Amino acid sequence: MVWGGCVLLFCAGVIWGGGRFDLAFFKIANIHDLFEIFSSAATVAAVFLAFIGVNAWRQQLGAQSDHALAQRVAIAALKYKEVSRSAYNDAHFAVTQFRYGLNSVPEGILDRFIINMESRLQKGQDSKAEFLAVLLESRAIWGLEFSSKYDELIGITEGLYGCVRMFFKWARLDPNDELTEAYEASLQKHYDYFDEQGWLLLSAAQVPKFDELTQSADEDLREKLLKSS
Repeated sequence: MVWGGCVLLFCAGVIWGGGRFDLAFFKIANIHDLFEIFSSAATVAAVFLAFIGVNAWRQQLGAQSDHALAQRVAIAALKYKEVSRSAYNDAHFAVTQFRYGLNSVPEGILDRFIINMESRLQKGQDSKAEFLAVLLESRAIWGLEFSSKYDELIGITEGLYGCVRMFFKWARLDPNDELTEAYEASLQKHYDYFDEQGWLLLSAAQVPKFDELTQSADEDLREKLLKSS
């Protein structure tokens, strides 16, 4: 490739050197030609300025799109974090009530709790669907590295909801059912997990883990919002 470039450069020199350089080419014959030169130069300048303007417009449009997406992700992430705290509260109640037993509350009271928990569970799933849709959009624009920063939060929240669903089944199961032991073993694992994390005596507002899990993503969003503002 280097030798080929040298040969072409040499050939270009031979051709250029063999030609006659006529200064008359640069002489302006009349005023009409002068105005045509000015007109051509103005056209070239206009095209150049338009090119610069289009590039600036594209950069501005990209910044506005990033800003709008960062806002949507930030709002959806904040909602989902609140959903995670709600899931924690319900799972905390589930493992605690499991340890106390079904007979520790008056008849009918537990059913009321479960109905409210089921309603929150459904709202949580709706919020999750909204959050995942925004994350999918961010993955298409910003890549997988950003959206993956929420994977641990999503995983923990789903684990909490798994505990809640298991509690529903256990609470409504006939004590003589053969699946009772399996449900109790599963709930015991969730109880042990809460115990290992030191969560048994803490409310959702006192658990810093939810904020820590999204700290890196929050910093990225803050940077994107400041950069595009």
